[in-house]
Amino acid sequence: MSDSTPPSKPARPFNWDKFQGNMGYTDEQMAEFRADERRRRAAEALPEANRRTVVATVVASHGCAAGFKNGDRIEVSAAGVVKSCNICIYAVAPMTIHAAMAHDRIAEGLDPNGMWFNAYSCQDAGFCNGSWGQVSFKVSVE
Repeated sequence: MSDSTPPSKPARPFNWDKFQGNMGYTDEQMAEFRADERRRRAAEALPEANRRTVVATVVASHGCAAGFKNGDRIEVSAAGVVKSCNICIYAVAPMTIHAAMAHDRIAEGLDPNGMWFNAYSCQDAGFCNGSWGQVSFKVSVE
């Protein structure tokens, strides 16, 4: 580490009391939740997942009723919270799997940009298939 690199801050412990309050879990449910390694790791990854943004950038668009053009972005946190204002449910719905993959990779200590399914299209079948249009996206995590 060079002298110009600031030391990293130690991670704050996960706030289980706040989590329990937000989820409305009983003490018994919390004990069961925390005893499950998979669920516990996913919950403890929430602060980092909320800091990361899953970005779907338009790479192709034809006949989009929402007006998406090349370069437009849809943004959600890796924990699945929508950050964008201009969204189309037909474009956001298939993006949920990418947010889940990013959260999973963060919980496992992996680079969320390492997901190999990193492209998708909206749920409209496209003009050529008797529908309106279609938009294709490339996904990255910032």
